[in-house]
Amino acid sequence: MNGTRAGVAAALSRRVLLIGAAALAATRPVCATPTPPKMSGYVGDYYPFDAPQALPPISFASSSKESHGLAELSGKVVLLNFWATWCAPCLAELPDLDRLQSLFSRDQFIVLALCEDAQSITTIEKYYARRNVERLGGYMDPFGAALRAYAVPALPTSFILDRAGRTRGILPGAAPWASPEARALIAYYLNEGRGGAA
Repeated sequence: MNGTRAGVAAALSRRVLLIGAAALAATRPVCATPTPPKMSGYVGDYYPFDAPQALPPISFASSSKESHGLAELSGKVVLLNFWATWCAPCLAELPDLDRLQSLFSRDQFIVLALCEDAQSITTIEKYYARRNVERLGGYMDPFGAALRAYAVPALPTSFILDRAGRTRGILPGAAPWASPEARALIAYYLNEGRGGAA
């Protein structure tokens, strides 16, 4: 009888321990920073930085010929794309960047396609017109200051900036920006801090 009681007590103790361990595991915080979705480019893949990077502020010119800075885009997710008119892969991905912009509200997300060699917005508009690009704004970095600040090794190169203006990752080379993977990647950063990633 004593042996039976001891056996039942031991079984109950194990069960209590297992329930307690399960309850403890349930209270552990879920990882606060899950990894963003994967996206493959034609040359390289999207590489998320281990920690958000604060890079030097940059300025650029728009169609109004006024100087603007990234600080004006605070609160929005930004796809900062460096391109040039002489760069065939850059020109090939412009329509995809345009389609990506059409999928998200400009109040929340901006494709900042920054031309590195144009000396006028008219030049950019001509390249856009030839490729039926309608939603991208005309932005230029005529002296290459932004290119140097971001230490861009080759064109095209794209960075994703979060709502706080921090650089979160890089994708070297052209990429299929109209793909479901690209949409998921942008949605991830848009939904960050709003109940989880998309």
